[in-house]
Amino acid sequence: MECNKDEAFRAKEIAERNVTKKDYAGAKKFALKARNLYPGLDGISQMLTTLDVYISAEKKVSGEVNWYGVLGVNPSAEDEVVAKQYRKLAPMLHPDKNKSVGAAGAFKLVTEAWSLLSDKTKRLAYNRKMSFRGTQKEFPSGSVSSSMPPGPNSCYISGSNITSNTMARDDNFRAGRSSFASPSNMKSATFWTACNGCKAQCEYLRVYLNRTLLCANCREPFLALEKAPPPNPNMSEIGGIYWYPVNYAKPISERELTLFETRNMLIDKARTLILEKLKEWNSGTVKENCSSESPDESDTGIAPLSINVPDPDFHNFDLDRSESSFQDDQVWAAYDNDDGMPRFYARIHKVISLKPFKMKISWLSSRSNDEFGSLNWLGSGFTKTCGEFRSGRREISETLNSFSHKVHWTKGARGAIRIFPRKGDVWAVYRNWSPDWNEHTPDEVIHKYDMVEVLDDYNKEQGVFVIPLVKVAGFRTVFIKHNDRNEVKRVRKEEMFRFSHRVPNYLLTGQEARNAPAGCHELDPAATPSELLHVINEADETGMEHDLG
Repeated sequence: MECNKDEAFRAKEIAERNVTKKDYAGAKKFALKARNLYPGLDGISQMLTTLDVYISAEKKVSGEVNWYGVLGVNPSAEDEVVAKQYRKLAPMLHPDKNKSVGAAGAFKLVTEAWSLLSDKTKRLAYNRKMSFRGTQKEFPSGSVSSSMPPGPNSCYISGSNITSNTMARDDNFRAGRSSFASPSNMKSATFWTACNGCKAQCEYLRVYLNRTLLCANCREPFLALEKAPPPNPNMSEIGGIYWYPVNYAKPISERELTLFETRNMLIDKARTLILEKLKEWNSGTVKENCSSESPDESDTGIAPLSINVPDPDFHNFDLDRSESSFQDDQVWAAYDNDDGMPRFYARIHKVISLKPFKMKISWLSSRSNDEFGSLNWLGSGFTKTCGEFRSGRREISETLNSFSHKVHWTKGARGAIRIFPRKGDVWAVYRNWSPDWNEHTPDEVIHKYDMVEVLDDYNKEQGVFVIPLVKVAGFRTVFIKHNDRNEVKRVRKEEMFRFSHRVPNYLLTGQEARNAPAGCHELDPAATPSELLHVINEADETGMEHDLG
């Protein structure tokens, strides 16, 4: 309504005046009011992003700016996550695109945060100074003067001779548990804090203030900052630990989902809908994939990414990723949270059961791309899809439909997992790739692809040779090798970042159906960019071959 629009505009003007006064909390209050009154108000989303940066910068830790908060990432976040978050924020805050009051200052803060956190040496020094331990999960040692020995994470707990599984690896923390009269008798030696993940609140010995601890509820690391005690101290005992009731502590079933849990849940749900729709239609349907960067974004109202996925013309690729296809010591590709293509890798340590589907996996990661040269590919927020990887944290996966295809791998030095293009593979390559790509490269430039067939195995001296695939007229997912051998291209070692992801393919024999073209590749539509899934006619095919030639 236009009356709401006028009121929203006035609220935005008040917010802008508050920004000039550096009252960022007050500015956000009026900016939120403006958005609620008129969600389509020009520049309101950009203003809120700007204000969030300023508000985070004001929240000091040990008297210093919390640069992790400025970027909106957890202190334990991997380098790739930090880089991707910067790539997301920088274009939104750049003064050329964001005309909000204070945008230039917010952009400067985000740039400073990136400058520090992208430098491994500076980040490590900053973590030590701020007592961020990240995934190291370090705990302070030494005794505490108290009538009661601390239990796991120094929560006040009851019972006897019970040891936390999380802490059982360190004999220094296998402390027995003693009964006590009342936690209130030791208030001066304790403080209240809350887990950032599950929001559970607990009382700890003050020696653990501003330390990174493991939450006894969700087992995730968090920074133990002092919080005000809840107003109604009616404690209840859960698992021997004194917690506040559900209106103060969010139970495990309601905690924020991790990135992989969110992605897997959405993909599983979407694929179920796809199978239902395929029974009704012979046309395409929708695959949904999570586009959030952090667990908290599920509450921000950001809609999940939707990609049109038509049926394959002949081969049923879902049969290649059924429960029985998964075995111990395999590596599988999984769909990512960028544009839904299979760029993540997971190693299967053990298939626990097929019905229900459950397996123990670890996600593969890489901290550098030195095997291909000095280009800062990972540092710019891009995903590495070939090269050397290492196994990360293990977890239990119960989601079948987040996985695309089995990956061929070899064992490298010091247990590295080596994944490279092989003869006969079909890969999507970045059409506009350049060694000048960085965190500022627009998505519309990045997400343009061509399909190629790999002609030989990769080696570091020669790189790899590829030939373009062109669309076969009249089909959605059928491609054939370019008929001009002069189109064979060499991808050198330094250019291996050009490879976006491998695409599962099936070589047609002509026996699949009367119109099946023998010798052509049918590509998995779930791993094929939507721009390449349009049916073309003969004239289009001729033009395509001419362009490639």
